[in-house]
Amino acid sequence: MMIYPAKGHGRNSPFLNNFPAHVHSGLQYAPAEKIEEIQTQLLLAHLSYSLSRSCFYKESFKKNGISLKDIRNLSDLQNLPLTDKRDLENEKRFFCADPREIVDICLTSGTSGAQATMIPLTATDLSRLAYNEEIALGMAGISSSDTLLVCAALDRCFMAGMAYFLGGVRLSAAIVRGGSGSAAQQWELVRRTRATAIVGVPSLMYKIGEFALEQKENPAATNVQKLIAIGEPTRDKSLSLLPISQELETMWDAPIFSTYASSEMATTFCECEARLGGHIRPEIIVVEILDSKGHPVPPGEEGEVVVTPLGVTGMPLIRFRTGDISHLVASRCPCGRTTPRLAPVYGRKNQMLKYKGTTIFPNAIISALEGDSRFQGGYVEARRHPDGTDRVILYAALKEKGGSSDTLSWIKDRLRAAVRVVPEIKCISREEADNKVYQFHKKRKRITFFDQR
Repeated sequence: MMIYPAKGHGRNSPFLNNFPAHVHSGLQYAPAEKIEEIQTQLLLAHLSYSLSRSCFYKESFKKNGISLKDIRNLSDLQNLPLTDKRDLENEKRFFCADPREIVDICLTSGTSGAQATMIPLTATDLSRLAYNEEIALGMAGISSSDTLLVCAALDRCFMAGMAYFLGGVRLSAAIVRGGSGSAAQQWELVRRTRATAIVGVPSLMYKIGEFALEQKENPAATNVQKLIAIGEPTRDKSLSLLPISQELETMWDAPIFSTYASSEMATTFCECEARLGGHIRPEIIVVEILDSKGHPVPPGEEGEVVVTPLGVTGMPLIRFRTGDISHLVASRCPCGRTTPRLAPVYGRKNQMLKYKGTTIFPNAIISALEGDSRFQGGYVEARRHPDGTDRVILYAALKEKGGSSDTLSWIKDRLRAAVRVVPEIKCISREEADNKVYQFHKKRKRITFFDQR
């Protein structure tokens, strides 16, 4: 079974030419042992390339007394040191390609507060990026029949918008480069282009639909048939839709598909049409889930997502710690693919809070409320009590003004059900909420957690 249409988009890409034909012709449906065999070959090639060209990994391997001869299979990967975001502060030590081979330079968004990392891409890397997104969008059912509105910036050196654009082109879809425009601009594009699918963060897609309804127009009456969610969670640990996702599906009368990605890994995990977790592409990336001590955990058990992106030539990484917490789903997907799937990200490891004896993630607090028309936005702030314990404050913009116990009762009930505890709640205006969460990225990407500890 082929993993993309017989039309053959991407077959001439430099990325695919590096691998045998069987790697990109049905690997996702192969038995586990076959997948491991091929992935091991690709991993060894990746390690050899990185070790021969990367100053950082040459020093790291030497310092830890590691030789490539020590790596024979995937399980040996856990014997290699981890790469941390802090290591990338001197990113040039990771560069592996001749400067004349670099055709594009990307920057990470820097939303975690760290300096944005510069990521050089070769022509092969761009081809790999396009191939990855072609497969990801194809899994969600995007095809040459679609008009895809991409609500992600293609400027300012960001990788995401370019990836969606290149993947859509590979699928011969008509691409509408909406970028990070306002809800009014995006709604006009939905109407004029008769878009059949939207790629964007759920909060923006919600704002677009909200704007339409305010104009007495109906998002559900448009041609939009699919919502591809990026940058924000759409499901909880059990893979059930979050309230905002349910509201979006009702608002647009279209299913929502979750994705997970980062610039460092240059890889997207997208749901297939069964929508039960993001499929791992074994020819593109190796994924580990590690506990707090750095040990691998079995499928279904939560831990930090650690990735080794395969086939990268400009700035290859080995065992990169994403800082995101999730788990693997190993059961066979109804779509027939045998590859494991990545569950939704619960939150960031460095944002994990201990509150009233319970471990919570700030984004889970916001996710529990979004999608309810009474909640118009907000953010979470962590402070430190004099006794050293965490103080958690939810700043909430509510449709009903005031902060009476009756006004807040539904929020408390929702939070008790979703995260088991209720933080302090302070009511603010919608304008205050928007100014805070969009202050750094001007409507492109929200920041809903502020650590003041």
